[in-house]
Amino acid sequence: MIIESIRDFIKNMDCLEMFNNAISVNVNYLEPNVDTYSIEEMPIEPILKKYVNGDSIRQYAFIFTSRNPYGSDVLQNIDNSGFYEKFADEIESKNDNEIFPVLDNNSEVREIKVTSTGYAFAVSEDTAQYQIQLRLKYYKSRRN
Repeated sequence: MIIESIRDFIKNMDCLEMFNNAISVNVNYLEPNVDTYSIEEMPIEPILKKYVNGDSIRQYAFIFTSRNPYGSDVLQNIDNSGFYEKFADEIESKNDNEIFPVLDNNSEVREIKVTSTGYAFAVSEDTAQYQIQLRLKYYKSRRN
């Protein structure tokens, strides 16, 4: 499954090592407590190009989101934004070096790309949900 491959890929990113592997990356569910992470699917037209033989170039859009401490402490808010800047830089570097999530035998990733900056999405008195949007582009063969 694509979402599982993306989850495994993100869990092993260097920028997450600062959490000493104590983090959990959920799928389509962000826990209410701080320092939690999730990958959420986004609706998008999946097929970019279809070939005569049935093969296709496809895309998969998703959001990486987290709940972080938030408030009047400027340094904390800078740390939150800084994490997403490092996350985007690492995604770009992995893409440039063709280090991609591993998909099933009939699919091959062509690109993983950040499509928005990280930003505070939902803010409460002492926490904020931050998120960044990404897109995975891949080739899918009809062969079994």
